[in-house]
Amino acid sequence: MYYQILTVMLLALGNHVQPTDGANILAFFPLPIYSHFSGFNPLFLELADRGHRVTVVSPFQPKGTVPSTYKHVSITNVRIPRRTNLLDIPKSYRITNMINVRKTMMEMVRRTLVLKDTQAFLNDTRNAFDLVLSECWYSDAFLAVGHRYSAPVMCLSPMMPSATLCAALGSPNNPSFVPSFWLHYSDAMRFSERLFNAVITAAEMLLSGVVYRDVDQEMADALFTYPGHEHRPPMDELRGAVAVTLINSHHSVSYPRPYPPGFVSVAGMHMRPKKESAVKVEPEFKMLLDSAIDGIIYFSFGSNIKMSDLPEHYVRMFVESFRKLPQKVLWKWENGSIDNAPDNVYVASWFPQQYILSHENCKLFITHGGYHSLVEALHAGVPLIGFPFFTDQYYNMRFVVENGFGIEIMLNDLRENVLDDAIGSIMFDSSYKEHARRASEIFLDLPSSALDTAVYWVEYVIRNGPDFKLSLQSHRLNWYQYFLLDVIVSIIVILVSTAFFFYALIKFICKRYFNSSFKIEKLN
Repeated sequence: MYYQILTVMLLALGNHVQPTDGANILAFFPLPIYSHFSGFNPLFLELADRGHRVTVVSPFQPKGTVPSTYKHVSITNVRIPRRTNLLDIPKSYRITNMINVRKTMMEMVRRTLVLKDTQAFLNDTRNAFDLVLSECWYSDAFLAVGHRYSAPVMCLSPMMPSATLCAALGSPNNPSFVPSFWLHYSDAMRFSERLFNAVITAAEMLLSGVVYRDVDQEMADALFTYPGHEHRPPMDELRGAVAVTLINSHHSVSYPRPYPPGFVSVAGMHMRPKKESAVKVEPEFKMLLDSAIDGIIYFSFGSNIKMSDLPEHYVRMFVESFRKLPQKVLWKWENGSIDNAPDNVYVASWFPQQYILSHENCKLFITHGGYHSLVEALHAGVPLIGFPFFTDQYYNMRFVVENGFGIEIMLNDLRENVLDDAIGSIMFDSSYKEHARRASEIFLDLPSSALDTAVYWVEYVIRNGPDFKLSLQSHRLNWYQYFLLDVIVSIIVILVSTAFFFYALIKFICKRYFNSSFKIEKLN
């Protein structure tokens, strides 16, 4: 009996032993967008913890202690100035907004690739990798890195995939029920919304397929000049060769949509249990939160929008509205102090956001509607007030409002009384908190954590290589084949030809029969 128990225990332990022969993994995240890096860096750290040798190319340093098998390759941060004033973005046409973002991203990719740091790393012949994890958000030129190291490529999308990414990698993106994240629509669209959604989707596809397709190819040809680049397949083939795509998305924080097997939702990988965050919080700060008997309001517009850039009259509206509240307000403010701020407002350039949102006294999160902020709020079950500015923030806040766990305010519509009413609604209408709590339960109800799921698929590709059975053949079809236009035209031609044939046959029979009858009658 003793030996039987020992055998079972050894088998159980054997199933959890980490592989000692880890893979060489390259995480190529050179863009200067911190939210993209921070969303996936927990995956890189976990892979290193599990015995893989992970090299991360990024302008952002990892925080805290990292495993010995985690190597950070630092490159210059090439911040690109915004093409449009922050307050003009919500007033601009969606197509204009989309074009400006694409131009900015294209310039950011180009400037990143021409860096001496980047070129030195890519041309170092000592580097060899078994797998490439590539940042995938209007950065198709990065796919050439896989060919550079003769390694399979996994795409890591920091938010729900764009129409361009779906088309490139073979994921269905029907505009009749899949709203573009450039728009303010839900998945239940009226005719006019479906029409405009189709126009925006078509415009994005046209830009990508006609304008930027050649730009991506030219950029790859000019900047990826490693030995053997002459034999690199065209960009269309590199897109089709992507093994698996990890998407920072989940059906509880966005509208449902179809994904092929090679698209895996892993939203929330960066979330940590409160007990892991609490260790890093100063005792004074913990006491501040614990003593907030009337509650805490957390106010932050993320890492890409500086509050200190807002016009003064908007800042004063927030200040005067907060002055009336019994709650303590934690305000992420990048530029020193705020003049005439009330005693209940605490200002800092950085706050431990996850810890604050998970604290039992946190009652409200005032946000810009960014995806990470939305995920962190729902993880903690905290309702929101959102001020969307650009890209997916409109889509995110539409989802929040429609599902009853938040209120949306356009910054241009902000008035002190509007903010007062919104805060009062969240504080005194328990339905917002209840809907947020329910969404949190759905988000957390998973067979395995997002991080474990992501690790599984990374190791799946390492074990099996690119499994093309996971990708749909749709990315190999021409646009008229994808929409079955050739089939529809063929059916119409066949039906028209058949109808014409029978028409001609009946006409011939009738003419012959009636003419014969007429001749017989005439002879009689």
